[in-house]
Amino acid sequence: MAKPSSNLRLFVAIYPPREVAEAMLKAMAELKLPAHRATLCEQVHLTLQFIGDTPARELDATIESVERAASGLVGFELSTERLFQLPERGPARLVAAQTDAPPTLMELHRRLAMRLARNVRDKKDERFRPHLTLCRFSSPTRGVKVDQKLELPKFAVEHISLMRSTLGADRAQHHEVMQVRLPG
Repeated sequence: MAKPSSNLRLFVAIYPPREVAEAMLKAMAELKLPAHRATLCEQVHLTLQFIGDTPARELDATIESVERAASGLVGFELSTERLFQLPERGPARLVAAQTDAPPTLMELHRRLAMRLARNVRDKKDERFRPHLTLCRFSSPTRGVKVDQKLELPKFAVEHISLMRSTLGADRAQHHEVMQVRLPG
C-alpha cells in the first residue's frame, strides 16, 4: 500500500457480518424517529478505539501497536442487547445497538486505549460502552427516547480492522488499512 503524505484519520473497529448489520438497521428503521441519516450497511461497526489524525509517517508504528494490542487474544462472540439513544440523558445525537461486553472485548479495548489513545489520563474515567451506531440526527434532538430489546443471533469476532476514515461533504468513507486475526 502506498502511504499518503498527509495525516490519516484512523480508528480500530469490529464489523459485524452483513446480515447482522442489515437486521440492526431494519430494527432501527421500525422505530418512529425524527429526521435522521441512517448509517450505510457496510459502515455499521463497533469502534474499539478512535485514534484520530495520525501523520502518515506513523502508520507503521500504529499498525504495530494494533497488532501488539491484539497479541495473545482469541476470537469471541458478541450479542446485541438493545437499541438505545446516545447520550442517554439530554438531547440525542444518535441511535445505536448496544452489545454485551465479554472479557476479551474489554481487554482488547483497554490495550488499544493504553497504546493509541491521545491524553489517556484525561479519558480514564470515560466508560467504554460497546455499541454500533445505526443513525445520526443532524443536530442534537430533544424528546428522543429509545430503549428497545434487540434479539439477534450472536456473531463471531475473528479479527479487528484498522480503518482510515476520509471525511466527505455528505458522509465519511471507510477504508480498511489492515486486519489483525484473532485465532480460536
